[in-house]
Amino acid sequence: MNRLMMLGALCAGLAVTPATAQPLQVSYPGDATMDCPTIAAEASRMDLLVADANAQIAKAEGQARGANFGASVAVEGMLRTGLLGRMPGAGQIANQAANVARQRAEQVKAQAAADIQTAGTRKALLSGLYAGKACDAPPPALPEAPAAAGPTGS
Repeated sequence: MNRLMMLGALCAGLAVTPATAQPLQVSYPGDATMDCPTIAAEASRMDLLVADANAQIAKAEGQARGANFGASVAVEGMLRTGLLGRMPGAGQIANQAANVARQRAEQVKAQAAADIQTAGTRKALLSGLYAGKACDAPPPALPEAPAAAGPTGS
């Protein structure tokens, strides 16, 4: 019976969605006023967001696989101990927990994929701003001082 309670708690834990910050946008009102270092920092932040989204996808896939494996082990254990014969719905509870985990993983993967796409588009916009402001251009050369007029005698 403890296994069923643990499986139910796992199911409930996977169904809870974490509080998320404001969704990422391609552009913001202040983008045009950013200076070169700010643009570069924001582009680096987009790289970090993509890396984080890829990590979320991998974690969600792992959790879904773990839930599927856990449900299989739970059903097998209940079958071997005879618990399924005494509690026919116990197998359905394990399978429902695995289904909830799969659905949650798909939601996380879809959101992460959308974040990756938005971050990529934003980075392209930032690259355009960076180039448009000539951030990679070498600093202008200082005007040369006129040569001092020296004696021109022969």
